[in-house]
Amino acid sequence: MRKSLLLTVALFLAAGIVHAQQATTNKLRPLTKANAKLPATTASSEIEALREALDAQQQQIQQLRDEAQRRDATLQQLQQQLSTLQSAATQAQSAAQAAATSSQNTAATLTQVQTTVADLRTETSRGAITQDVEKRLREFEQPSQIHFRGITLTPGGFLAANTVFRVRNENADVLDTYGNAPFSGSSNSRLSEFRFTARHSRISLGLEGKIHDWKATGYYEMDFEGAAPTANEVQTNSFQPRIRQLWAQLETKNGISFLGGQAWTLLTTNRKGISPTTVFVPLTVTASFNVGYSYARQVGFRVTKGFNDKAWFAFAVENPETVLNVINPPANVLGFATSPNAQSPNSGFTLSNTPGGTGVSTDLAPDLIAKVAFEPGWGHYEIKALGRFFRDRLTGNNNVTGGGGLGFGFILPIVEKKFDFTVQAMGGRGIGRYGTANGSDVTLRPNGTIVPILSYQTLVGLELHPAPKLDLWLYGGNEYFGRSAYTTIAGTTTIGVGYGSPLNNLSGCSLETPSATQPCNAQNRDVWQIQPGFWYRFWRGKEGTLQYGMSYSYVHRRPWAGTGGRPVGINNIVMTSLRYYFP
Repeated sequence: MRKSLLLTVALFLAAGIVHAQQATTNKLRPLTKANAKLPATTASSEIEALREALDAQQQQIQQLRDEAQRRDATLQQLQQQLSTLQSAATQAQSAAQAAATSSQNTAATLTQVQTTVADLRTETSRGAITQDVEKRLREFEQPSQIHFRGITLTPGGFLAANTVFRVRNENADVLDTYGNAPFSGSSNSRLSEFRFTARHSRISLGLEGKIHDWKATGYYEMDFEGAAPTANEVQTNSFQPRIRQLWAQLETKNGISFLGGQAWTLLTTNRKGISPTTVFVPLTVTASFNVGYSYARQVGFRVTKGFNDKAWFAFAVENPETVLNVINPPANVLGFATSPNAQSPNSGFTLSNTPGGTGVSTDLAPDLIAKVAFEPGWGHYEIKALGRFFRDRLTGNNNVTGGGGLGFGFILPIVEKKFDFTVQAMGGRGIGRYGTANGSDVTLRPNGTIVPILSYQTLVGLELHPAPKLDLWLYGGNEYFGRSAYTTIAGTTTIGVGYGSPLNNLSGCSLETPSATQPCNAQNRDVWQIQPGFWYRFWRGKEGTLQYGMSYSYVHRRPWAGTGGRPVGINNIVMTSLRYYFP
């Protein structure tokens, strides 16, 4: 357009110049007779008119140039705006493509989830109801975990409504006192016991997260079985509120883990590997499990090393406690749960200052435990060792004695996921408190020095799972306590001291009311138990699990023989439990 305008101006200018030259030529032409008569003023006027026309044309040319410059500036602005709009359009197109891709991925993921859920529903509708299918279905339809600031929280537990019936009274909840089964003829043997209880209900919370490249795990579990007047830490924490477990663990990528807190003792057999979450716990309704089962839940620190998921080694230091059992002890022995220094001064552990009250022993050092576990391809096998340290004080001197034991355990899947055969056993001196029969650890010589009591603990179990909803079990166990008997002279009479003395007076064990002249100084030789039972899950869904269980126990208690006869304690126990497990 600019070139066309310039060409027009040039043509117009050329035409003006030609016209001016012709006029000039005519003016300069020699005067003839025809034109000699024109006046001189006419030529001057024409020249002045040409000049004015030329000036006007130059002004028009300048105006045209200014207009062209303005139009160029406007064109540049339009080009810049167009470039900006094209860039924005490109960005918008890229964003639209990204959004479309994300939408496609989301739609594909949703389709995959829907397809998986549909497949799981189809499997379930066909009757292929397995624990794995149900677990996957629940994870898709209703998450069982809570994610909070990088930590995965898993709540759990159950509500329990139990019934307890004992032919002979123990005045106990679902925690049986197998080692104190009433002797025949005693008042408690003539009283049965029946009660409902919900105290075994349980609440738990699991935590899992990352600390750099370490896996961090924590677990808290409690129930309502604490009993303040008689609370102790012999085998479990009986203080209120009752802590069953409360621990934290760090696990590295090379198979080393560190645990601290209250957990199942390392002595307890595992079902797989060595982990606080894979402990072998009998399927019993009773919270005391079965005679012969070696366990404790106590505070400790543990390090574990795994080797290719085939072998594991672990070492732990755990909270100690000493259980004393002695007939005719020397006077003023200190250091045990019932000695004067455990009762006074009063503290958070001392719960009673009355004779026979309960405190805690004043221990020298922690219990030391080591375990090796193997899983060569079929079954789980382990070997374990325990080291203990005992101390008391008498007549201005401290006495220190060591104890401990060795044990083994294995779980064999006779039929995979259908039938398991379990054996665990342990023997040693000073290991009584780790057994379910409420055994004793040590006794005393007449001079007050400590003697660890020989003890053996054995449990055999059969666990059957004939259907996904049904579990059957049968456990049998025995605990034996060796005799450590001594004599001393009291005046002119020889009396028994220690554990299991033949001079112990047992004449009052079969009486309604023992007396000073007819006491019951019985000390257990062995306790054994047989216990069948079942669990049936009649409803399981995303809302949780509802199951019912029942067990029967036959318990037999026999003390070391003494004077005045040899009593026997027998009890028959039936328990039921209706439980709702949280989803």
